[in-house]
Amino acid sequence: MQRLESSLLLGLLRILCFIQQRKSKLVFRLTINGVAYIAKRCYSLGGESKVSILANRDQLTKEGITLGRTNFFLKNFKQECDSEGIEISGKLILPLLAFDVTDFALVREGTVTTESFIPSPASGLAPSEYSDLLEAEKAELAADSNILSSITWLIERQRGDVQLWKYSGTLDHPSYSDKQGATINLFQHYVYLFSRKTLVLADIQASESHDKHSHTSILFDLMSHTINGLFFSESGAGDHGEQGIKSFVDQHNCVQKCAQMGLEALREREDGESEDEEGTSG
Repeated sequence: MQRLESSLLLGLLRILCFIQQRKSKLVFRLTINGVAYIAKRCYSLGGESKVSILANRDQLTKEGITLGRTNFFLKNFKQECDSEGIEISGKLILPLLAFDVTDFALVREGTVTTESFIPSPASGLAPSEYSDLLEAEKAELAADSNILSSITWLIERQRGDVQLWKYSGTLDHPSYSDKQGATINLFQHYVYLFSRKTLVLADIQASESHDKHSHTSILFDLMSHTINGLFFSESGAGDHGEQGIKSFVDQHNCVQKCAQMGLEALREREDGESEDEEGTSG
């Protein structure tokens, strides 16, 4: 993500071009120094009421945390695969593991002056919606900076006309026999155990890289289920807590590399053998 002067970014936010309405977010196009980005904000979190300034900020922050966690898990996963020398069809898994997590930035509209603040048209906010906030809420929005914030945006590179892949849903975790899909199955298993069985990734999707010369796929719009998620929405809307974790454990079928990587089988088969003794190829 490019480094930008805040005044430039705020100016650009005022000329966002609407391009898409998703299940819970509105998506706008943003061009910065000739590079196409998208800016997202929440408009629905499952209820009928309008998403508040604070709820939008909290949800996008949790989405950013999920992306950051996934990037951390993926780096460790790649290192472990490399050190273990895990092979797929006679080749090291690492060259085939061409996945990265999307770069992103969380930005907030605001002003560093005492002047009245006018939110951008794309924010969907009337000036009164900010001025009517309680002083305590304004202080919370300001956080550790002197910026009086209003709407929060999650910005990432626009994917454009590229191929997309969907590997899992919110509570649906298919098994794959192709190399990319099997690698995702292996990565999900790794994340569950690496997190000490407190987190699973869900709604996993990827796109081709923006770089036409790269074979890397970019993971984006990820969700996760966390041990306390159902009660505290720890990782955001769609976190089904223990139920979501159980859905993965119940559906996961180990690929051959799960055993080669030394990953603990998630359940016993009916014949008494652990699932990774099946010798499933992947």
